[in-house]
Amino acid sequence: MGYLRLLRGGPVLGLWLSETFSVFGDRFFTVALTWLAWQRSGAVAMGLVVVTESVPHLLIGAFGRRLVAWFASFRRLAFLEAAQVLVVAGLPFLWHAIGVTAVFVVIALIGMADAITGPVLAGLVPDLVADGQVRQVTGLMDLTGRLTWVIGPGAAGLLLAAMPADGLFLVDGVTFAVSAAAFGLLGKVPLHRASRMSGTPLPSWEAPSARRVLRTHRRLSGAIALGGVGEFCQTVFTIGIPIWLTVRLHAGLASYGLVISMAGAGSLLGNLVTGHVRLPGRFPAGYCLVWAGRGLGLAAFAFTLDLGQVLAVTLMCSVLAPVTSIALGTEVAGLPKGERLRVSAVNLTGLHIAGLTSMLLVPPLLVHAPGTGFALAGAVTAMAGLLAWIAAMTPAVRQRRRPAQEYART
Repeated sequence: MGYLRLLRGGPVLGLWLSETFSVFGDRFFTVALTWLAWQRSGAVAMGLVVVTESVPHLLIGAFGRRLVAWFASFRRLAFLEAAQVLVVAGLPFLWHAIGVTAVFVVIALIGMADAITGPVLAGLVPDLVADGQVRQVTGLMDLTGRLTWVIGPGAAGLLLAAMPADGLFLVDGVTFAVSAAAFGLLGKVPLHRASRMSGTPLPSWEAPSARRVLRTHRRLSGAIALGGVGEFCQTVFTIGIPIWLTVRLHAGLASYGLVISMAGAGSLLGNLVTGHVRLPGRFPAGYCLVWAGRGLGLAAFAFTLDLGQVLAVTLMCSVLAPVTSIALGTEVAGLPKGERLRVSAVNLTGLHIAGLTSMLLVPPLLVHAPGTGFALAGAVTAMAGLLAWIAAMTPAVRQRRRPAQEYART
C-alpha cells in the first residue's frame, strides 16, 4: 500500500512512469546494440561495446564529482536526456556513415550521460517525498529496474519479431524524449525534504570528496565495500547457472528459462516486502547478515541435484537481493544532498568495477569447475558478510547518527 500511496502523487507517479519507460528503452538499446555490433563488426566489437559503456562510469565515479554536482537538478537532467534523443535514435545510421571508431566515441558519451544520471537521480528522488516515505520511494525506484529486467528482454524479442533491430534504437530515442519532458516538469516541483527547489543545481563547492564522505560515514564505507565483494561473487550465478544446468544436470534451454523466471519473480517478491519493512537492528548489522545469507544461498547451488532444487535455491537468493539494495539506498538517502550524490556515485562505480573484474576472472574457473566456483564464491560472500557484521558491532564502528545541524555544517 505504501507504493500505491506514493503513486497517487503527481511528481512520484510521473517520475516512476517515465523511468520505467526509460529503463525499458535501455533494455531495448542493449539488445539492439549487441546485435548491431555482432552483425556489422563481429564478436570483438560486442566485447568492446560492453567495455566502452562501462569506462565512463569508472571515470565519472573517480573524477567527476563536480560534474555530477553541476547536473544535480531535474532541469539540467532534462537537457542531458534531450541531447541524447537524436544520437540514440540515429546510432545505426552513424555506424554506417562515420565508421566504427566514431561510433564507439558516441557510445562512450552515452555511457557518460548514464553515469551522471544514475547518481543524480539517487540524490534527487528522496527529496520528492517526506521523511517517512524514503524507504518506500527507494523500493519503488528499485522495482522499476527489476520489472524491466524481467519483462524487458521478452518485450525486445517481440519487437524484433515485428521490426528490424534498428527500430529499437528509435524506440529508445522516444523514451529519452519522455524522460526529458518528465524531468523538465519535475524541475518546477518543490522538494519535501529541503528548502531549495529541485530545479536548482547543487553548487560545486557542496560536492565533497569521496574520501571525506567515506571517512565520515564508516558504516556506509563498509556496506559499499561489502556490496562490491558480493557483486563480484554474484557473477558466478549469471555465468555459472547455464553451465551447471547443461554440464551437471543435463538440462536444456527451457530449464534455463525457468530459472531466470524464478529469479525475476523472487526479486519482485523481495522488493514488495523490503520496500515496506525495515531490517532489524541498526544499519549495517542486518544488511551484513543478509549478505551472509546470500552467500550461503550461492554456495548451495553446488549441492543441487535436480532442477527443482535449483529453482528453490534461486528463489531464496533472488528474494534476498532487493533487501540489500533497498537497505543501502535508504541509508544513503538520509545524507545531505551533496554527500548523497557522492556516495551514490562511489557505490555505482564500485559495482561496475566489481562486475567488470569478475567477468574477466570468473568464467575460466566456472568452465572447468562450476561446483567449486559456486561453493567458493558463496563462502567468500558469507565470510565477508559475517566479518562486516562483527566489525559493525564493535564500538569503534557503531557510531551514532549525526544530527541534522551537524550535517548542515558539513
